[in-house]
Amino acid sequence: MSARSSIHSGSVLARLLWLVIISSAATCCCCSSAAGNISTSNDVNVRCMAREKHALLQFKQGLVDDSNDLAPWEIMEDCCEWTGIACDFQTGHVIMLDLSNTHYFSLRGEIGPSLLELPYLYYLDLGSNSFNGTIPKFLGSLSRLKVLKLGYNRFSGFIPPQLGNLSNLHTLDLSWNYVTSDNLKWVSRLSSLRYLNMSALNFSSAVNWAQSISQLPSLILLQLGSCDLPDVDTASLSFINSSTSLQVFDLSFNFLISSSVFYWIGSVSKNPVSIDLSNSRIKGPIPDAFTNMDSLLSLDLSSNQLEGGIPKSFRSLCRLEKLYLLSNNFSDRLEQSIGNLSCAQNTLKSLNLSDNLWWGPFPDDLTRCYRSFIVIIDRSFR
Repeated sequence: MSARSSIHSGSVLARLLWLVIISSAATCCCCSSAAGNISTSNDVNVRCMAREKHALLQFKQGLVDDSNDLAPWEIMEDCCEWTGIACDFQTGHVIMLDLSNTHYFSLRGEIGPSLLELPYLYYLDLGSNSFNGTIPKFLGSLSRLKVLKLGYNRFSGFIPPQLGNLSNLHTLDLSWNYVTSDNLKWVSRLSSLRYLNMSALNFSSAVNWAQSISQLPSLILLQLGSCDLPDVDTASLSFINSSTSLQVFDLSFNFLISSSVFYWIGSVSKNPVSIDLSNSRIKGPIPDAFTNMDSLLSLDLSSNQLEGGIPKSFRSLCRLEKLYLLSNNFSDRLEQSIGNLSCAQNTLKSLNLSDNLWWGPFPDDLTRCYRSFIVIIDRSFR
């Protein structure tokens, strides 16, 4: 876990995408409500399987439930009516287990292997509790899982590479735990993955991280902020295949240093929407890697060691709404750099250029050219 106490969470776009994940899972045609109640007129008599009920009770025995939130599990006969459980309304199989703290659970203890007796489980969320120890290897055997969320717990040790066996997984959240991995090759096997959040884990030794992420053909959202990621190895650019679907990048608070990360992003995404590379110690000028990123809406490069000015490739960013370049070493003529944002003059809403070394006359028509947006230059201008 990084020692940093704060992290850019990607952007509003990233949070909205996570909401879409939860909503789409909860409205699945074959399941009941998120609370797990069976409520259909045609199948009101369908009950959970005895074997699966027993498995859930075994799982509960390994938990420490200080608030007694799961007391109804001992009282109600039909496990499909238990808090946090959802069943297939036609077969009665348990398909969802959501005990995340978003429902005010406060759990700790052991995640027992009795979950393997739930062969149709596709949604497992134990996030924002106090589970510790290592992430169980057996989770990699829940072959039907599509959503696995273990974020904001106290897991430690290494991430089990067995998670790479979850070929149907489209959402994985391991963020804000004390776990690490020195080899992310297991990630490359998650061929259906769309949303990956491993923020604030320790990947300082994961030299192949960019190569592994590049193997994910369906990935849309990537959150690896505050992971102590090492710089992108230029050799990994040759491993790029068909993974051009990425839209939201959060790689803030890392050790990326060189401009290789810009070229990597351009290689793995045809339509980037939001890029956050703030606080990642990137040095030198911004390279001309943005020519084909005409879908970009938000770009945060603040608090790095970037030099020069806004490159000409930014003239293709015609949809850009937010640009943050504060706290760098930019020393270009201000009017010239602003001129390279001409295509975004009708879309920009927020531009922060403060704490740099810009020089030259202030563009008098700046606020007239850019409609209804905020410009922050203050101490940067001289």
